Amino acid sequence: MSDRPALSVRDLAVTFRTARGPVSAVRDVSFDMAPGEVLGLVGESGSGKSTIGLAALALHDPARTRVQGAVRLGGDGLDLVGASESALKKVRGARVAMVFQDALDALSPYHTIGAQIAEAYRVHHPRAGRGEAKERAAAMLERVGIPAARASDHPHHLSGGMRQRVVIAMALINDPAVLIADEPTTALDARVQHQVLDLIGELRSEAGTAMLLITHDVGVVARTCDRMLVMRDGEALEEGPTERLLTSPAHPYTKALIGAAPTLDTVPGSRLPTVDAPEPRQRTEARLRAAPAPGVLAEVRDLRVDHPGRRRARPHPAVKGVSLHVAHGETLGLVGESGSGKSTIARALTGLRRPTSGEVRFDGRDVSGAATDTRLRRELSRDVQLVFQDPYASLNPRHTVEQIVTTPLRIHTDLDRSERGRRAAELLEQVGLSPSHLSRHPHEFSGGQRQRIGIARALAVRPRLVIADEPVSALDVSVQAQVLNLLMDLREELGLSLLFISHDLAVVRHFCDRIAVLKKGELVEVGPRDAVFDSPAAPYTRELLAAFPHHLPPGGGRPQHVAPVG
Repeated sequence: MSDRPALSVRDLAVTFRTARGPVSAVRDVSFDMAPGEVLGLVGESGSGKSTIGLAALALHDPARTRVQGAVRLGGDGLDLVGASESALKKVRGARVAMVFQDALDALSPYHTIGAQIAEAYRVHHPRAGRGEAKERAAAMLERVGIPAARASDHPHHLSGGMRQRVVIAMALINDPAVLIADEPTTALDARVQHQVLDLIGELRSEAGTAMLLITHDVGVVARTCDRMLVMRDGEALEEGPTERLLTSPAHPYTKALIGAAPTLDTVPGSRLPTVDAPEPRQRTEARLRAAPAPGVLAEVRDLRVDHPGRRRARPHPAVKGVSLHVAHGETLGLVGESGSGKSTIARALTGLRRPTSGEVRFDGRDVSGAATDTRLRRELSRDVQLVFQDPYASLNPRHTVEQIVTTPLRIHTDLDRSERGRRAAELLEQVGLSPSHLSRHPHEFSGGQRQRIGIARALAVRPRLVIADEPVSALDVSVQAQVLNLLMDLREELGLSLLFISHDLAVVRHFCDRIAVLKKGELVEVGPRDAVFDSPAAPYTRELLAAFPHHLPPGGGRPQHVAPVG
């Protein structure tokens, strides 16, 4: 490695100009990155991680943002702070590039992936002809594990993992010295995440590219980064080798952040430590979870659901003959990669998707026709409620919290307005919020608070089954711990049955009684939690476990993984 840093940040300060006055987002942050090094920038939402990443490419709007300090690239030592736009255009994408979290948003839906990669090359190689750029793009696709023949595909033809590979190919096609990756694997399944991280590691080893990895996932940092820098409220709290910070953190916040993330070694059902957050209620440790009542509450029998679309020569099934059930008082974990059919099953159980064949039953009653029977769907929604993945997109931004939480009460009960208001206040207290929040709108809350509002709405009519579709995957690890603790409390207090959908195996093991594993619309394994995790029967289940970090190493080193079988 060269003695000269690939990227040097000195006394970086970023202040946003707002209607309410200046907001200090980053304060006096300094660090260096050597060529080929991976630095993990870790912290919760609002800690300033992405602000630093954008500053490293001088992408902040100068009319609304004041950036102070220095951000220098190696070589000629160009300072990006205050550099001219013409100088920045030569640097962005060529010497420093960025990979964003949402690959679909980062790609144009109207152009093929090959054309987009080729364009990224031609911007910085104006003398290159179309043929050369096309060949370069095809070679880059092969380099990231996508057949060159897919160059004529549009982004919507690709899976989430493949789209992320395309974005990485675009970022690396000009061999930049520095790559900034902002939450590049947050929305990906464990196996795809594993593949993408391996790819990034291979490419940076080959080209000597330095990488700033922005993430809130401690497991990703443990597996990928040489060093880590912990951020909180715009300030750098602790920096050092990943191994040392994971095993012997000096700052209490770093220790709490690491402890809040469940691993496959976390005791199932134990209370997760939270980061500097008061518990919403006093929990009696001696309170035991009530034994579930015997019998099946909800089930699907030989369920098949085809994708809509008349242009297909043959029906394309999203779910292929799946049979599974949720017992009274049970939490069933539904696991599988994107596109495996998890959310389709959830929609069939809630009457939002009509089965092509098979049955959907609730408490012994056939509710398969709820998707096309308004009365039946309304009756079913009284007993079955959804908690969605995105706590912002699932809440109406124009409605107050009171309007959001009381909407199910207005539809399903005869309570008058004042009674609905009292019930809403009770629900907010139940999920750890204050009744004073009823008059506020969703944008005035953090992600964790918005998810609590979504849970309160789902509980408003006292449903018998709650379907939680990736309810914590979009949350920081500390907020995730708070929400999981809350769901465990509510499950014990209310005797809820839950269908918990997730691709995070550590969360599923921590929270669920039984596990069902889906692959491409088919059920490959179902059984008690310990049996599935300790002695998986299906090769696919073993693949998923092999791709997932087993635990953070107690004595240092990268996280261990379950050894693949066969």
